Amino acid sequence: MSVKKILGIFLIASALLLAGCSKMSAAATVGGDEIKLEQLQSEVDSILAARKGVDTTQMDLETGEALTRSHLSFIIANRIIEEIAKDLKIEVSKADLEAYRLEIYANIGGEANLPSILVSAGIPKEAVDNVLRRDLIIRNITEAEKSAGVDDATINADIKKLVANKSDALKIVVNPRYGKWDVTTLSVVETEPAGDAVKTK
Repeated sequence: MSVKKILGIFLIASALLLAGCSKMSAAATVGGDEIKLEQLQSEVDSILAARKGVDTTQMDLETGEALTRSHLSFIIANRIIEEIAKDLKIEVSKADLEAYRLEIYANIGGEANLPSILVSAGIPKEAVDNVLRRDLIIRNITEAEKSAGVDDATINADIKKLVANKSDALKIVVNPRYGKWDVTTLSVVETEPAGDAVKTK
């Protein structure tokens, strides 16, 4: 086969891959599962709306396309951790979530301080359970390694490698209007302006 034909096939395949994720319904795909554009838009809107209810003068908050990329990274990371939990047969019960929720409230000085914490972290209120689940899954992995005598530095490296390997296996594709998935930073990085795909007021 000639170089010209090989190049043509490559370009067609690349175009199909990008087109598949350029549908207005998909902000990204993780292991073939779509992250809907509507979900991303709704959660970004929720983050922005929550800022109106707290004092943000001392907070360094992301806006515009940076906020969109950051939150899409957050959603993708949650999906990756959930897939790792399936692989390792880690289960998080409702009782586990509630116990951890109370632990978090104690650490931040009470439930009343939660809105400010969420705004500062750029997390919409509807994603709190996802954060709790992710933390508990990582805690489970950490405790298992500690029980095996692994030191903290190695545990952190092992978890990062586990997430990176799972990220590769899931073949994450980000809608090019938002950027691309960077497995080294485990985040969506900028490649071109996001345009008006997701509005960040």
